Formats: sequence, C-alpha cells, structure tokens
Amino acid sequence: MTRQAAVNACFGEGIDPSHAASYIDYYAAINPWMAYWETAPAGRISLSERDCPSSSFRDSEFYTDWLDQQDHLKANCALRLDVDRTNTVLVGWHYPLDQAHHADRFTEDILRRIKDDLAAAVRGAALLRHGLERSKRLGSIIERIDAPAVLVDAGRRIGEANSAAAGAMARGDLVSGPGDVLALRDPAAQRWLEETLARLLSRSHQPYERATFAAGGHVVRVGVTRAPGFGGPDLPLLVRPRPQALVVIEPLVGGTLRLDADSLKLAFGLSAAETRLCELLANGRSLAEAADALRLSEGTVRQRAKAVFQKTGTHRQGQLIALVSRFAAD
Repeated sequence: MTRQAAVNACFGEGIDPSHAASYIDYYAAINPWMAYWETAPAGRISLSERDCPSSSFRDSEFYTDWLDQQDHLKANCALRLDVDRTNTVLVGWHYPLDQAHHADRFTEDILRRIKDDLAAAVRGAALLRHGLERSKRLGSIIERIDAPAVLVDAGRRIGEANSAAAGAMARGDLVSGPGDVLALRDPAAQRWLEETLARLLSRSHQPYERATFAAGGHVVRVGVTRAPGFGGPDLPLLVRPRPQALVVIEPLVGGTLRLDADSLKLAFGLSAAETRLCELLANGRSLAEAADALRLSEGTVRQRAKAVFQKTGTHRQGQLIALVSRFAAD
C-alpha cells in the first residue's frame, strides 16, 4: 500500500477473491483504519479492539458496504513495516469480534516473535525492486527509436535513455537530465509532461498521449507511452517496481510539421491561407521567409499574421506557434 491508500500488492488466505478485489479497486481508498496506520510508527504491532475498534466507524461506507459483509474480518492484529518514505507493508490477522479477547494475545505474541524476520524480508523485497528498476528493460528496442527516447517514472527519474537522448541532454537545447531527472526546456512542455505522467501512470488512464510544442526555434512532438509492468500471475511481488513511461521527443524541422486545417478553421475560424502561414511559421520560417514561400509581399504577410493573432487571441509569434503546433495533423 502507499500513503494514498493504493494497494500495490495483496496476499491473503480465508477471504473471498472477489471481496479482496473490491478492496483493492475501491474500498482501500476509504478504509478508516488507514488513518490510524498513517500515524502509527514503523514496527508497531496494533490490536484493532484496543487501538482503533471497527465499531468506531460503524456508520461509514467502508463498514456497511464491505467490512460488515464478512464477520471474520472485524477484528485484527497487524504489524506495520515501512519499505520507504511512501510505501508500507501491513502484516497480520483478521478474526471475528467475539474471538478477539483470546486471539489478540496469541497473534500479538506471534508477530512479536517473527517481526525481525519479516522486516528482513521486506528489506529484501525493496532491494529486489531497486534491482528491477535499474535493470535495462528496453535495451536495443529503445536504441532503435530515431529520436531522443527516455524511460522515466512518475517523478521523471531516468531509468534508460538511448544515444539520441544522451546527445540531446549533453547539448541541453531541448531537454536536460539534471540529477538523472528528465526536464524539457519549454515551460509549457514541461508542465504538460508532468501532468501527463501523473495521469498516464495512474491505473485508470489511457496508455498513450502526444502533444506538439514550439520552443527556442524548435518544434517538437512529445509522445508518452506507459511501459509494460513488472510481474504478473507467475511473478507475484511484495514490493512492486514503480510504473514507468517511455518519453519520445521527436524534433519536427524542415516543413515536416503539417497542421490540421479543418481543426484550425473550427477552433479559430482560420482560412486555408492563414493556416498555411501558420504552418510555415511553425516550421521555423521567419515572416520574410514565409513571404518568399507564399510569393507575397512581406507587408501582406504581416497583415495576414495580424489577423491570425486576433483570431487566435495570441500576441507574439512564439505564442502563436506554440498554440497552432498542437493542431498537428497525424
């Protein structure tokens, strides 16, 4: 589990599998016992009827819709062991309330006797997770991507990077990796990346997102794909590695960026000629170069650009490019 009450792994006997699955999927997040365990120190062995009786939250949704369905879960003895700053393992027994007066004593004694061995097992599981996270997962696959590609976790910590990404970080023009943390030079792109990783690495979100940005004379398309998880039915893990995502930063140069004219017309009322001007600017052309490409005077192009600024609500060329580049055609 995490401090946000998300269950990363669950192993148990004597509970209906569907009941356990509903706990993992929903009821863990509203379990009132979690408030107690968040403040209990590591190594604490607690008895529910002594420290946090289930009767104290009898009117809660958790109790009425989940706990009350199985009487043999209403009392428990458990041990808290911390994996790291944000992950905790709880080990213990649940039993009926009418057995608590004698079950409390022997379950607490058993946990006290084996606590050191359990703590050593949790440390070993944490070391296994660290080794899995640092292992080369994508290897030659990521190296074949013809653009900077980086494998990161939700905190943007870099696990793997291909040679193109290493070169881009060494130049520092589009992307950097201070302290092995991925950072995009453009503030808008950076915010999008942080928000996308948070959404994409949650369990309920689609596995792929993409957006286009203009920054420092460059136009780049950033794609984020959730990487395959560790483990599975044949590899149950007590402490699962943190989910990771593959970030691909594809430079768009030399007129390769094409804008979706229909979408720009619908969104801002841009004409085909205005969309063509935006396309030239988004591919790094100056107004003078755009005028040459369109075979128009520079004054005419400036008037057209002014009309585009008004329709899109932008005020500077860089701001316009950042906006229209998000309407890239597939």
